Amino acid sequence: MIGIGAFKTAHPGWLTLSPLSSSGLGSRTQQDVVIKRPFYRPSSHTAAAGSSTLKIARYALADELQKLLNKSNVLYWAKSLLNFTYEYIDHCIDAALSPPSFQIPRVCFVDAGIALAFSHHSSNTQGMSNQAPAADVKAGTFSAVYLLEEPVTFDGPGNQTFTKFKH
Repeated sequence: MIGIGAFKTAHPGWLTLSPLSSSGLGSRTQQDVVIKRPFYRPSSHTAAAGSSTLKIARYALADELQKLLNKSNVLYWAKSLLNFTYEYIDHCIDAALSPPSFQIPRVCFVDAGIALAFSHHSSNTQGMSNQAPAADVKAGTFSAVYLLEEPVTFDGPGNQTFTKFKH
């Protein structure tokens, strides 16, 4: 585990799309990603004095999917609005007689996406084989949903400072 926040756990992972995306998340094979899943703290959980154990529970699959779809939709629109804002700023600077007397910071959102996991369950419960014949495999039983984000790294020149803004 990379870490745990107030609402999500974060785990290391990698992503390979087929075909690869033209840019951004999924544009390289075995691209490093951060895999996030929402959680909640059960109401029956009471931490014992001096206990460092954190009890968390997962949402029902349908609830988890809805929460992550909402989160990804907000990220999509926020990224679009931020791009629109910078396009407008650039347009105004180009139209101005002189550049502004101050530096305009450029912030960004991480690239993110939703990954749905599907499991293959065999309907062949008889026999000792570990592999069921192809005709007996049910394709695509939805089993998990994840929020994938590009990892934030500091490999750039000058070992850049990272500031996380919460909205």
